[in-house]
Amino acid sequence: MNSKQRVIATFNHKEPDRVPLWYGASEGLTEKLIQKCKVSDEEELMQRLHIDFRRVRENYIGPPLDDKNFWGVQRDGVYYGQPMSHPLSGVETIQQVEDYPDWPSPDWFDFAGIEEQCEAWKEYAIIGGPWVVVFTDATELVGMDEFFMKMYTHPEVMHAVIQKVSDFYYELAVRFFEAVGDKIDIFFFGDDMGTQLALLISLKHWREFCKLHIKRFLELGEKYELKTMFHSCGAVRELIPDLIDLGLDALNPVQVAAKGMELLELKADFGHKLTFHGCIDHQNVLARGTTEVVKKEVRRVIDIMASGGGFCLAPSHDLMLDEFPPENVIVMYDEAFEYGVY
Repeated sequence: MNSKQRVIATFNHKEPDRVPLWYGASEGLTEKLIQKCKVSDEEELMQRLHIDFRRVRENYIGPPLDDKNFWGVQRDGVYYGQPMSHPLSGVETIQQVEDYPDWPSPDWFDFAGIEEQCEAWKEYAIIGGPWVVVFTDATELVGMDEFFMKMYTHPEVMHAVIQKVSDFYYELAVRFFEAVGDKIDIFFFGDDMGTQLALLISLKHWREFCKLHIKRFLELGEKYELKTMFHSCGAVRELIPDLIDLGLDALNPVQVAAKGMELLELKADFGHKLTFHGCIDHQNVLARGTTEVVKKEVRRVIDIMASGGGFCLAPSHDLMLDEFPPENVIVMYDEAFEYGVY
């Protein structure tokens, strides 16, 4: 099998020749791995680590951002950073939402060159689509504390904020899929809905404020005949039955150290309907373990998750950070490549 065939078989809950492997890391860690593996660039690194996925992205060509993102939210800090301003803080009416002057435009993004990238990677499983984070971006615009309170006191206003964010991403996704045609395989989007112990909001409020928007994007992926993968860190077991009912194909990244995310139970309860993508603990094993501990965990996870397909191995967060020991990352992929044979 080539990588594309391997991944599609897995998403269809069929056993491929081996467990598919995914890579995501900070620029700093990627550079360390390039040096450690003595390869010339990121693509050679992907080949050295046996990675089956490639990802294509749109390019931002809009107004200069300076220290703000394209929502007008000021951000600071390392890696993802944190929102330092909330331009819709204090919003009280739907009209105020409509009148916000800094709503972004899909015209600020360019899709040139994506088809050519896809052609170069046609034997790999290609992930694409804009990074749709409707709930997260809505809470950053208002401020998380205020947004959560106003789900009770001003629900219609918070619905209006979410709808504006959703509409922007929907148009951007449509333009992306129209530009690449049938060159990509998987639409990957998400929203972090879990803490280490529970959902960020109640299941009731998730169904009221988030579920229909996730459904909207899953249906869009289905329209373009794409597999769909939804990202959420944290303790999100409560959401899985709803996500399956909506037609989701895969859940990323399965944060195994979070409450309720035990692999044996997830595989037994949902493994026949949902592909699990991730599962190698990044909080303790990859970040702090020895190479032998990493090898042992890779074998344990494969033994639990691989049967019947429906499993792609990766860290339990989709972006490994600079402080991860490069030798742990390398041994994770090498052990999975050798041990994950069906």
